[in-house]
Amino acid sequence: MVKWGVMSPGAHLDTKIVPAMKALTNTDVVAVFSRSQERADQFAKTHDIPNAYSSIDAFGQHDMDAVFIASPNAFHSDYTKKMAAAGKNILCEKPMAIDLVSAAQMTTACLDAGVKLGIAFNLRAHPAHKQAKTLIQEHKIGPIVYVSGQWAFGTHGADAPPQRTGLRSWWHDPEVLGGSDTLMATGIHVIDLICDLLGDNIVEVTALSNGQTQEKPLDSLASVCCKFSKGTIANIVCSRIIPDSENDLMVYGRDGFIKGSNTISEKLEGSLIVGTETGTTNYDFAPEPLGNYSLEIQNFNEVVMGNELEVLASGQAGYHSLEVALAAVRSAWEGITIQI
Repeated sequence: MVKWGVMSPGAHLDTKIVPAMKALTNTDVVAVFSRSQERADQFAKTHDIPNAYSSIDAFGQHDMDAVFIASPNAFHSDYTKKMAAAGKNILCEKPMAIDLVSAAQMTTACLDAGVKLGIAFNLRAHPAHKQAKTLIQEHKIGPIVYVSGQWAFGTHGADAPPQRTGLRSWWHDPEVLGGSDTLMATGIHVIDLICDLLGDNIVEVTALSNGQTQEKPLDSLASVCCKFSKGTIANIVCSRIIPDSENDLMVYGRDGFIKGSNTISEKLEGSLIVGTETGTTNYDFAPEPLGNYSLEIQNFNEVVMGNELEVLASGQAGYHSLEVALAAVRSAWEGITIQI
């Protein structure tokens, strides 16, 4: 049994992470931390968690194997360093930090403390994407030429995403987010997914957005064109104002293609279509609303228990995806191509 603590009890923990944890037989959520004792107590009562803390030091001293950090982006680094110093393994929400210095400090702190650090890029957990990665590694569609991924949503008739208020108002603060709304919310997920599929790093970034100006510092639509070290070109689109978006993955090789139809999603759903010179094969996946979250938590459980060697997405992977996302933000601001 892996004993978990959770930090910053907002909507993400409430509706996704803690329910996914409680659905696993080898997971026990034993403590919650909030800067407000009242919020911590209420969350603990709602989810039947036995211990609630508003002191981060007391929380870190609690007997638990791992901590899930779901705080606003700007808090990720400090919370990770504190939990590493307390000897806890850490699964941290993306982006892992809002600047590269803080991200590097997180990885160093965990290495020095001898604890595991994972970044919650749950798209990696989708079995369609795992299968796609295997097919690419086995060269089933030849060398990869071009990849695209889109993760967008919105509301009909709305020219902007709804204003968030109260405890969620941090979503409108560029300094807390890391300089972008959509890139740091869904775009960075797609960046990480494509890097994982190709087993390669991005070396050049050009981005356009409807933000990153003095009048509108935050974007609600962004498109990022990337070049990988081995020459593959990729395009990532993320948005909060495309209500009819088809959130698909497309991988084009020299000898075939792979399409993840509606697999870029919080839910485990969609289908995988593989086309080669011998024909086309379809794989369908039964919808599991919390499936990707359960799979990423199960992976971390196995690492903590010593049954697996590698976390689904490491601190190094989180650093590179942040590096690319920050380069995209700068590219959109300055209208230039960024070399990484």
